[in-house]
Amino acid sequence: MNSEGSKPGAAPAESGRSVLRRLLRQPGIVVAPGVADGLSALLVQQAGFPAVYGTGGAINRSRGVPDVGAASITELCDRVNEITDVCDLPLIVDADSGFGGIVNLRRTVKSLEKAGVAALHIQDSELPRRAADAARNYFSARDMALRVEAACDARQDPSLVVIARTDVIEHLGLDEAIARAGLYAKAGADVVYTEHMRTRDEMARAVERIQHPQLVSLNKGLGDLLGPAELAAMGYKILTHPADLQLSAIHAMRAVLRHLRDTGTTQDYRDMIGFAERDEIVGLAGVRTIESEYLRASSEGGPRR
Repeated sequence: MNSEGSKPGAAPAESGRSVLRRLLRQPGIVVAPGVADGLSALLVQQAGFPAVYGTGGAINRSRGVPDVGAASITELCDRVNEITDVCDLPLIVDADSGFGGIVNLRRTVKSLEKAGVAALHIQDSELPRRAADAARNYFSARDMALRVEAACDARQDPSLVVIARTDVIEHLGLDEAIARAGLYAKAGADVVYTEHMRTRDEMARAVERIQHPQLVSLNKGLGDLLGPAELAAMGYKILTHPADLQLSAIHAMRAVLRHLRDTGTTQDYRDMIGFAERDEIVGLAGVRTIESEYLRASSEGGPRR
């Protein structure tokens, strides 16, 4: 968490984990836009959302590489630390399939917990893929249930939210996905997440048949886009929009680059913020105030107190 503005003797802030747990107990749904770095997380916080989602796809693509499971847990934790250093919102993180076997999975949970995440999700499709046939890259339902148990047991802080994701809809169908999500809930997952749902009917059937807190993920162009009120009425507790922020940023960067290429200058380009607003977003004034206090004390020949 960002502590630059904390004051001596101030009461400790509520942790992101306890905030998320409290939100999940309350009526309604937690909307968590997807981010790739500290700047995008700050923008989500300043826009007034209650949580932020560190999406593996956006994090990998922000490095200029595809999302194929080639990153390491160390690289993910570096990015998580970057986000939690500047953003006070509860952070939900995509931990892929846990970065290996059971021992690796337990290390992943402990590493992300230490980095300050409020929640993480693990999936039942293996990354990197082992076989060209996508259906052969799923853990068996029983093996995944044991992985969920292992992830829950690896927690040092019981308030860390463990989310179990199933990816099997596209190859094994919705009924199998629902059965797996129910099994993962019994294995101890705090929340279950059925990926690749595309229609309102699928979303309604999943939440009706799985009597457990659920996350739903929506992306523009990949099916029905239901609003948070409708999803909350169905019974969903978390809504993520993994791709929207990064897709919009790519569109904006391409637009200014085209303008610069075609005109040779950005003089007449209007879709940009100014330097002052940029510096305000990242809190430059507050940092300068703290810096000045210490520099002033140094020039006066003594400590600040």
